[in-house]
Amino acid sequence: MQQVQSKGICHGLPVYPDDVKDLVALVTGANGISGYHMVKVLAAAPQRWKKIYCLSRRPPPDYFFADLGDGASRVEHVSVDFLADPHDIGNKLKEKVQHVDHVFFFSYVQPTQKGGVTGMWSDADALAEVNTKLISNFTEGLEIADLAPKRFMLQTGAKHYGFHMGPATNPSFESDPRVLLENNFYYPQEDHLFKYCKEIGAKWNVVRPSYIIGAVRDNLLNQMVGISVYAAVQAHLGKPLLFPGDFVSWDKEICQSTAMLNGYFEEWCVLTENVADEAFNIQDGLNFTWGKFWPYLAKWYGISWEAPELDESKYRTVETRHGKTPRGYGTGVTRSTFSLQEWSEAPEVVQAWKELSEKHSLLLDPFKDRAQIFGLSDSAIIGGWPLSLSMRKARKFGFHGTVDSFEAAFETIKGLVKMHVTAPMVATKFEEVV
Repeated sequence: MQQVQSKGICHGLPVYPDDVKDLVALVTGANGISGYHMVKVLAAAPQRWKKIYCLSRRPPPDYFFADLGDGASRVEHVSVDFLADPHDIGNKLKEKVQHVDHVFFFSYVQPTQKGGVTGMWSDADALAEVNTKLISNFTEGLEIADLAPKRFMLQTGAKHYGFHMGPATNPSFESDPRVLLENNFYYPQEDHLFKYCKEIGAKWNVVRPSYIIGAVRDNLLNQMVGISVYAAVQAHLGKPLLFPGDFVSWDKEICQSTAMLNGYFEEWCVLTENVADEAFNIQDGLNFTWGKFWPYLAKWYGISWEAPELDESKYRTVETRHGKTPRGYGTGVTRSTFSLQEWSEAPEVVQAWKELSEKHSLLLDPFKDRAQIFGLSDSAIIGGWPLSLSMRKARKFGFHGTVDSFEAAFETIKGLVKMHVTAPMVATKFEEVV
């Protein structure tokens, strides 16, 4: 028999024995969307985690410790640049960290991308070079500092299956073969992790979420940032919420991965002995379509919405960039009437955001890097194929956590508003849309 519990909007979460206690965690990329929510999960469990070291190149933002409540007293930030010489990394770790039980690795560097409907993550070689260096430098630094974790959790993602390049195996199982159409930094990261853990006698986990949502201020790899900017500006201009894709993208089933649920799952991974040396998908656990979401988003901002364009002549078509699909057969086509990245270039949009920024003291300039903010949202919304990460493996091993993706999206935008990233919604609480 298993016991489960609810925490906030997350349900079906594991209950741990009382003798799981006094552990030391090391969280890399702690300022990012995944790293910070991992810290929040660990900081809220004082009986299990007596010390949490947070590693990042930049100092934590001002809200970082305040939002951890009483758990902040057990959290210590260590400023480390994983692109530095491994000896520098090792020496900094040696100064601050005497012991570590579990490592949660979220560090990531995003080279400049061109964005567009299918251009996100298109510079595959640059992504692979820099992000493989992050994990190899870090593990070498751990060895120099004489730190040997018992378990090392590496978070990668749905790009493992090639969804960013076209239709992939759907639903995707963890046992699906690697996609070799182009370089993919997840693969050398995994290979390095396997080799490192074998050499030091540690266990590993790899966790693969889908599009991650959650509220942080300084990491914008979050589709809800561009989406909330779009909705806020349309509301400010008194215009409806138009949908940029066709009915295929409107109706396609995809999955989201709420950062808090990811964190609960990743804690479960490292604390569960029989899942050692296993890779897992993680997603919210329910069906999600943009057609269902659009009325919610419109209601939250007090505006009307429109379904996809009926006039076929207004669509433009983009095919997959390799001419092949990640699954090895069929074709991949994306159709749209506009993109959020293009929408963001309109003078009236820029002016509207300026007015909203002045009114609400907003800290985000969404036009500084349009490709990152709106390109990510476009890739999620407009892509012409479904995205489903199977949760059958996690369920068989005993993880039953779930969260309502629609409610999680509302809480994410609410959090972004609190951090002055986006403009306030009209709605103050999550309610069903009939």
